[in-house]
Amino acid sequence: MNSCHGYLFCLGFLLLTNSMAHAEKVVLYSMHFPPYSINADIVPSYEDNVGEDGLYGADIEIIRAAYASQNIEVAFKTAPWKRIMRDLEAGLILGAVSCRPIAERSAFSYFSEAVSYSTMVLATQKDFLGKQDSHPLNILSTYKNIVMAGWAQEHILKSNNINYSVVNGINKGVALLLHRNQDIFMTDKESLVYVLDKMDVKDQFSFYKIDNIDHTDYTVCFSKKFKHSEHLWRTLNRGLSVLRESGKIRDLYAKYGITNPNDVP
Repeated sequence: MNSCHGYLFCLGFLLLTNSMAHAEKVVLYSMHFPPYSINADIVPSYEDNVGEDGLYGADIEIIRAAYASQNIEVAFKTAPWKRIMRDLEAGLILGAVSCRPIAERSAFSYFSEAVSYSTMVLATQKDFLGKQDSHPLNILSTYKNIVMAGWAQEHILKSNNINYSVVNGINKGVALLLHRNQDIFMTDKESLVYVLDKMDVKDQFSFYKIDNIDHTDYTVCFSKKFKHSEHLWRTLNRGLSVLRESGKIRDLYAKYGITNPNDVP
């Protein structure tokens, strides 16, 4: 190898290794929220799909793959959801995973394209609201209602002046419906069903859709105040497009039992 070729080879190698060493790394926040984000310390995985941060699940795997396609490594940390939303608004963290793109968050968030989907429902003890499939939101005005603290449902009920109580875990909401004289748990069906199956009480519940409530998307909410958040928001969207074009995102939906409502049967 002559000196010119040797110099170019070494220069190329140094540029490549320098690029690899300086691949972007980001941190996003989530909570234990099966099947979208699952803490392996709580529910161990039997696959090789758990990151060094101890998390796996539909949204976790999709976001990791999307960012990896853009040469970005992502790590996830967990915290209570209300704290995550508070820190997101203050610009203390980059983003929150499995985040509904609702109006109340738009002032301080960039919303990614949909990462996954879920159906918002009214959950009750079996047949509590009868046999019909759907009810208007204002039916809640006459009942004792539960929502998860800081979730989109709390914002919806607050903006409609409907009374509610909050819980900090889906299993706690289930227990209140079954044993504490509460009537309706307004929540996300897929995550609730996951918990009910684990508790072996699914057959004791009914699920009702909510008229004119069509919140289905789970996104990543990026803080507008966090440095480089707009760049990382756009980069994730490019990565999600790669996954959709390759079909990998559909495989991950199927793996975790998630339905894309936009798919044509």
